[in-house]
Amino acid sequence: MKKIFLVSTVLIFINSISFSKPTKMIFIEQIYKLYESNLYMDQTDHKRNIFWLENSLKLPNIHPSMAIVITKTWEEYVKYKILLRFHIHFLLTKEYVDWGWEYDKRDVVFYNMEWAEDLKKSFELAKSRYEAARFYWNETKKWSKLAYSKNLTTGWDAIENLNWQIENKKFDYDYDEIIDIRLLGIEDKLKKIDEFMKITR
Repeated sequence: MKKIFLVSTVLIFINSISFSKPTKMIFIEQIYKLYESNLYMDQTDHKRNIFWLENSLKLPNIHPSMAIVITKTWEEYVKYKILLRFHIHFLLTKEYVDWGWEYDKRDVVFYNMEWAEDLKKSFELAKSRYEAARFYWNETKKWSKLAYSKNLTTGWDAIENLNWQIENKKFDYDYDEIIDIRLLGIEDKLKKIDEFMKITR
């Protein structure tokens, strides 16, 4: 029930953010916590998570005493804020890559050419998601580099470990390579559709 109330408050806040001063402030940490990661996710799940994450970046941080990690110094708090934005951009990268995969049909064969136009539209949607993922991955790397330059720890071990992995080329997923492969794959499949269409004309 508490979560439903927060979601309703957030929607009202976001709709009014450009027009009036809200009576109840919403903070980046509150929206960040609405992010959900499940083993099986569909387009609706990705859209919801992206909505929360993108809108969270427009919001201020909560008071340091209520932060996700309670820091002891101003320097630690500054790094905490950088790490939070780093992780949000990282999650947006992941969400857009996974959402693109929902539209990216694995293969193109002659017997589904009757849906050629639908396939093309689907591949274009996938392409736009991958391109959005590339934008957020570039932003992730910027925030990662900035966080890593702060030679101190905040106690947010999971996110600092992710930061260390990315900066030391130890992270399992190279999103630059993944996105490049996916986009090249789409181009190949679009060419294959055009070739099939020429044969059937």
